[in-house]
Amino acid sequence: MNIQLTTQQIDAAIPKVAEGLERYLWIQSKVAGPRASHEDPEFRTRYNRFYRVRRAASWQDAFYGLMARAKREQLGFHEVLDLLREATTRYEASFASKLFATLNPAAPVIDSVVLKNLRLRLPYASAPDRAAQICRLHNELAFLFAAFLTTEVGRYLVKKFKCAYPNATVTEEKMLDLVLWQTRR
Repeated sequence: MNIQLTTQQIDAAIPKVAEGLERYLWIQSKVAGPRASHEDPEFRTRYNRFYRVRRAASWQDAFYGLMARAKREQLGFHEVLDLLREATTRYEASFASKLFATLNPAAPVIDSVVLKNLRLRLPYASAPDRAAQICRLHNELAFLFAAFLTTEVGRYLVKKFKCAYPNATVTEEKMLDLVLWQTRR
């Protein structure tokens, strides 16, 4: 399986990235700073809006507490996934990947729009080895992103993105993620 994006899709998606990119850059500037962003109400509000976090305050407290721990201890994706499950009693693949990618900007985000674009699916909730399948999916996304970015169309995406947003300091993986998110089939 490969990422199937055309130059026309890239050209159409890049202008749509602007608003989300601005929000993303603000979030990343706060995460990179020395202040504990996970406790900041404005950070939480903006993060929740960007990543569409619509959970109760207790869930959010667990999530942002885990974000602080993951940053401090440099946790891997599997650890974030397992610890979020311990805190919330559910495997939250998308939110675990969003938390992980916030701290590791080259990491992919497991998002329904991106998965649909790539014709991938999350494992069923009843899958006996669900955590392992989610981790394999996360690894597959990372592989697909890396492979695509070495192609001619991948290089085209990066070039067009940098031309459109010359002052945006983002990873090439995030450029691709933002474009995929804006590409609806």
